[in-house]
Amino acid sequence: MARGHGRILTSIWEDADFLELDERQQRLYLFLISQPNLNHAGLLDLTLRRWARKARGLTSAELEKLLHALEDSRFIVMDDDTEELLIRSFVRNDGVWRMPKVMGAMVSGALEISSPRLQQALLTEMDRIPLEELSNEPAKLRNGTEGPSIRQQVCAHINTLRKAFGTPDPDPSRRGSGTPSATPSETPSDTPAEGDDEGGPKASTRGRAGAHLRAAPAPAPTPAPTPAPEEEGGGLANRPNLPAVPAKPSRPDGLAHIDDEDAGFTLTDEMRRWAHRDGYASLIDLDHSTAQFVSHYRATGARRKSWPDAWQKWIRDDHKRAAERRQRPGTVLQLPSGQTLTGTDAKVAGWLALASGEETS
Repeated sequence: MARGHGRILTSIWEDADFLELDERQQRLYLFLISQPNLNHAGLLDLTLRRWARKARGLTSAELEKLLHALEDSRFIVMDDDTEELLIRSFVRNDGVWRMPKVMGAMVSGALEISSPRLQQALLTEMDRIPLEELSNEPAKLRNGTEGPSIRQQVCAHINTLRKAFGTPDPDPSRRGSGTPSATPSETPSDTPAEGDDEGGPKASTRGRAGAHLRAAPAPAPTPAPTPAPEEEGGGLANRPNLPAVPAKPSRPDGLAHIDDEDAGFTLTDEMRRWAHRDGYASLIDLDHSTAQFVSHYRATGARRKSWPDAWQKWIRDDHKRAAERRQRPGTVLQLPSGQTLTGTDAKVAGWLALASGEETS
C-alpha cells in the first residue's frame, strides 16, 4: 500500500555531507524519501518526466543533473537502463533491519530490483547492518513456545536476499557510471532509529562505516521466519509483513488457526496490491478491516484451509456493505449548489430542511 507520509529526521540538518548539497539537491533528496511508492528496500521507479511536473519550471534535463549530483555524493544509486533508483542507506537508517516483519517486506521489495548495480549496492548495505545490536534471545510465541531470535530472523532474511541475487555483475552493459562505493553513505533517514535521541550536533559519517558497523556474519541455518513476539506490540494492521508464501498446513485436515506459525494469516504487499487493483480499498480502510478480521477469528478460534482466501472474502464483504450504505435510500441529498451529501450529513440536512418548512407553514 502507498505510504501516506514521509518522516524526516531533524538531525539531517546537522549532517555535514547533506549540508554540502545545494538547495535544489537537498530538496530533491527530501522529495525522494517522501514518495508514496518508495518501498522498504529504498527502491523507486526512475520517472523523470513525472517528477519534473511536481515543481513549476523544473525540466527533466535539470532534474537529471540534480539526480547525478546526488549519486556522485553517494546518496542514491541509479540505473538508466532499468529506470530504477535506490536510496542507498534507507534500510539501515530507516530502522528496517531492526524488525523481522519489516525485513520480510524489505526482501519482497528488493526482489523487484532488475538492475545488477542496484542489487550490488543493496547487498553492500546488508554487510553494514550491525547485527550484534539485535537480540539473540529466543522469541516467545503466542502459543507459549520459543522461536528463532530477532537476530536469527533478520539473518535469515539477509541470507534469502543473497541467495536470490547471487553475485551480480555491477555493470553488465559496461555503460554504467561505475560500481557503487564499498562504503556507502550514512544519510539521515526518514524514521528515527533507536538510541538516536541524544542532543547535540552529530558529525557526518558519509563514506566511512561507524565503529560499530562491520560486515554481517554469515547466518547460521535457521527455521523459516516466525511471527514477531507478543511484546513487540501493535496490531497486525500496523506492521508491515512478510512476503507472500504458499501456506503449508502441518495438520492432516489442512485447517489452521489464524496465529499458527506455518499456515496462519500474514498480510502481504501482494494482497494489498490486489485490494487496491480491484477497487476494494476505495470505500474501506484496508488496515482497519484487516484488524477487525484478525480480531474476529482470533476470538472465535475458527480454523481455515486458506487464510488469504478468507481475508479476501472479508474485504469483499466489507466493500459491499460500504457500497450499500452509500446507495441506501434517504441518505443522499442534492443541494442547490450541486453538491451531493451522503450518509449522516444528508440526514442532518434533511432534518434541517423539514424543520425550516414547518416553521414557515
